Amino acid sequence: MEKGYAVFISGDSASCRHCQEETGISLRRVNKNFKIQNVFSLKDNPLCCFIDFADFNQIELMNIVDHLGHYSSVPVILYVNGKFCSVRNMSQGFSWYKGRVGWNTIASSLIGKPSLASVPKSNSWRLDFESKLELAACGNENVLILGPSGAGKTWTAEEIHKKSSRKNSTFVNASAAEFNSGLIESQLFGSVKGAYTGACGTKGLFEEADGGTLLIDEVAELPYTLQSKLLRVIERRTYCKVGSTKEIPFDCKLIFATNADIKTLVAKKKFRQDLYYRISQLKIELPSLSSHKEDVGHLAREFALCCGVSCSEEAQEKLEHRTWPGNVRQLRNTVELASTSCKVHGRTEILPEDILFVD
Repeated sequence: MEKGYAVFISGDSASCRHCQEETGISLRRVNKNFKIQNVFSLKDNPLCCFIDFADFNQIELMNIVDHLGHYSSVPVILYVNGKFCSVRNMSQGFSWYKGRVGWNTIASSLIGKPSLASVPKSNSWRLDFESKLELAACGNENVLILGPSGAGKTWTAEEIHKKSSRKNSTFVNASAAEFNSGLIESQLFGSVKGAYTGACGTKGLFEEADGGTLLIDEVAELPYTLQSKLLRVIERRTYCKVGSTKEIPFDCKLIFATNADIKTLVAKKKFRQDLYYRISQLKIELPSLSSHKEDVGHLAREFALCCGVSCSEEAQEKLEHRTWPGNVRQLRNTVELASTSCKVHGRTEILPEDILFVD
C-alpha cells in the first residue's frame, strides 16, 4: 500500500471520491463488511480512517469504532457530504455512542451546516430523520414527534417500535383528542372496582402497553389539570389506578405526537413547560411533503410494495408533479387506490392511468 494514504470505510464509491477531492489524500475504500485485522497492519498504518456516516446505523458505527481500537491507533474521522467530525480516541468514540445528547450533537454538526451544493436538501433531512429514528429505537428516552396532519407521525412511532427491542410486545396507539373528558384518568391509568358509579375495574393504556410502546397522539389536547399528574407518572415511572393509592410500576417506551405549535402553547401557559421538556428528550420534526417532494417517488414505491405491486417510473413522475396538502397520508391513500386499479386490470405495476387524484 502506498505511503500517505487513508482508509475510507463505505459501500459508496461516490462518497469516497468526494472525500478524496475534499482532502487531497489518497484513499483506499474498503467495504463496510471488511475484516479490520486484514486492512490495518502494525507495519503499515494509514494516516487516518474515514467512516462514511451516511452508510451506517448507530450500532454499526459503535462496532467499527470498537474494532478499530483493537487493531489500530489511527485517528477516526466521521464523514458525510463534505463535512468532517473527528473522533479523537476510543473513549470519546464510546461517549458519542452511549451519550444520546452526544450523538445528537455530532449528527447535527455533520448535517446542520451547508456544504456541497450538489447535495439535495431532502437528502440531508432524510439522513437526520433516519439517524434520529435509529437513536429513538435504541434508547428508552421519551420521544416527541412534531409535524402537520398527515406527515407520518403515527408511522414514525410504529417504525421506532419495530426497530426497538420491544418489537415483539404491544404497540398501543391512543389519541388524546378522543379521550372522554370525564374518564381521561381511568382511560390512561385504569380504575379499581367501585372507584366511581359503574366502575368494575379496568385496564388503562399504561397497563396495556407495559413491556411495549405507548403512543399518545395529539398530546397538546390533554387538559391542563391532568398534565401535572402525567408529569409525575413519567418522572416516577409509576401510576395509581383511579380509586387506589397503590403505585404500580410500568415499563414501556413513551412516544408523544402533535400537530400543534406546542412551544406557543407553552408560552401561553396552555401546556406545562416542565411536561414539554420531559416528553421531548428526543424530538423528531416531520416537514410537510411539499418541502421534500424529491422523496415522493421513494415513498410511492414503498407504499406500492406494501400493497403487493410496483410503481412505474411514469407513475412516480406523475405523482411528483402533484401538490400534497394532505402530506404523506394523502400520498399513501392515492397509491393504495392506484394499486387497486392496477390489480383490477390484471397488472402488478401501477401505471399513470391508475392514479386518481381526489381533492
